[in-house]
Amino acid sequence: MEIARLSSKGQLVLPKNIREELALKRGGELKVELVGGKIILEPVYQKTRTAGWRRWRGALRGKRVLEEHLEEHRQEVDRDGEDI
Repeated sequence: MEIARLSSKGQLVLPKNIREELALKRGGELKVELVGGKIILEPVYQKTRTAGWRRWRGALRGKRVLEEHLEEHRQEVDRDGEDI
């Protein structure tokens, strides 16, 4: 059994071996429940929500990216119109 202490601000530091075993990183979230006088901590693993749009951040750098995309779209529309 591990022992953890509360700081003067009520902060709890989980022992390193527990953080590593659960792959908890700085800023990670834990669900906290009080059950029968016991505190239950459960990791909240973020799925794609943490990544979300941020994983695409910077993917479209450049001054003409939007213009190039629109031009490519216009060409595809023109080609599709010719096939009809």
